[in-house]
Amino acid sequence: MAGDGTLKRIYTIIFLGVFAAYVLASLILGTLTAPPELGDGQDYDSIAFNIWHGRGFGHDWDDPEWRRPYLASPIYKDVLNRHSEFYPTTYRPPAMPYLLALVYEFAGRNFAAWRIVNCAIMAGGVTIAAAISARFAGSLAAMMTTFLSLLSPQLIGSSQRFLTEALAAFLVTLLAWIWLSNTRRGWTIAGAARLGIVLGALVAARSFFVLWVPIALFVPGSENSSGKRRAWRSKAVCTLACLLVIGPWWVRNILVTRDFMPFGTQAAIGLPGGFGPSALESRGVWKSDNVDGMQELQAQHLDPLTFETQLAKFRSSLTIRWMRQHPLDVLRLMFLHVWQELRPRGFPFTSCVLLAGGLGAFLFRRSPGIGVITLLVFMNIVGIALTYSAEGRFMIPVQLLLVALTGALVGAAVGPKKSTLASGA
Repeated sequence: MAGDGTLKRIYTIIFLGVFAAYVLASLILGTLTAPPELGDGQDYDSIAFNIWHGRGFGHDWDDPEWRRPYLASPIYKDVLNRHSEFYPTTYRPPAMPYLLALVYEFAGRNFAAWRIVNCAIMAGGVTIAAAISARFAGSLAAMMTTFLSLLSPQLIGSSQRFLTEALAAFLVTLLAWIWLSNTRRGWTIAGAARLGIVLGALVAARSFFVLWVPIALFVPGSENSSGKRRAWRSKAVCTLACLLVIGPWWVRNILVTRDFMPFGTQAAIGLPGGFGPSALESRGVWKSDNVDGMQELQAQHLDPLTFETQLAKFRSSLTIRWMRQHPLDVLRLMFLHVWQELRPRGFPFTSCVLLAGGLGAFLFRRSPGIGVITLLVFMNIVGIALTYSAEGRFMIPVQLLLVALTGALVGAAVGPKKSTLASGA
């Protein structure tokens, strides 16, 4: 049996090796010092910039200092066409903007610093995934999981971008690890609380994961000093810990919008991209909607926050009405969302690990804790069905779990039945 010191050295080597590989990839691709990629990155950069300057969670599109890095490239033309003084927003979840603002606090507005931190976050997720696979099939499984993570174009790409995928993948993997650890050692109130904290952080990273909060209801009970198992206590503690993390943000959103919008405006504004005529046209793949409600509200010359809130209410009402009138199309779109997210495209890595991970889950179906990994992947797919497809991006947060199961499958097929890592991890 390997000692704790040996295990720490092994996982330290995995972390440092993967981290170096991801940073090297960024250097080779020439993205390390570049401004955020066109898209969501400008939103996160803008909010973090304003948090850093003490203005709060919002946008100031006219700030000349913020605009300066984008002036050199014509690809940011549409971004520079945005104009406003500072206003608060509820469109984005809080975790990444605050983390990015923390990086700016220590390193200045240094884009390379964030990309390096993001590489470290993803490398941390890979290290936890390697430990998970070792639990099932030993050291060879951990090595295979590490190797596969370096073959995934989505994991490599996500490690370098100004997006939430790396943070979400890390937190999903950490959530699974905490569950597995509690299953092995026995559930305690402290273990349930740690799980709830990570679950709350996951919701703070991506609003999509509010659909995962019911996971708390699956937390097994813990035994008290008299040996009695009280299932409700662990579930209640996990739920409470989750709400203590994300609850203040939900309250803030209600106060900012002056309406019952605890989850913010992003999901409501994006609803037509998942369900409606444009969603049918794009076969379930989300695309930016510059039509529904835009012209009507722009004609009212509303302030930016009111515009954002009213657009969310208009689109949610519009979409819900359409869904009631077209139930069969709703079912069709739910299928298309999942199909578009899972279908093979380009490099077949994602499809291969989905299949191999499923085989791994079946092989280890009697192993303690395998059920939660299956549950997390299943709930992610259900969430995609209920929202929309981003052509593979929404599967990135659970891809490390699938890679871990694939690594375990290989480890079980060609490696020894027992391993120092498996016994000591």
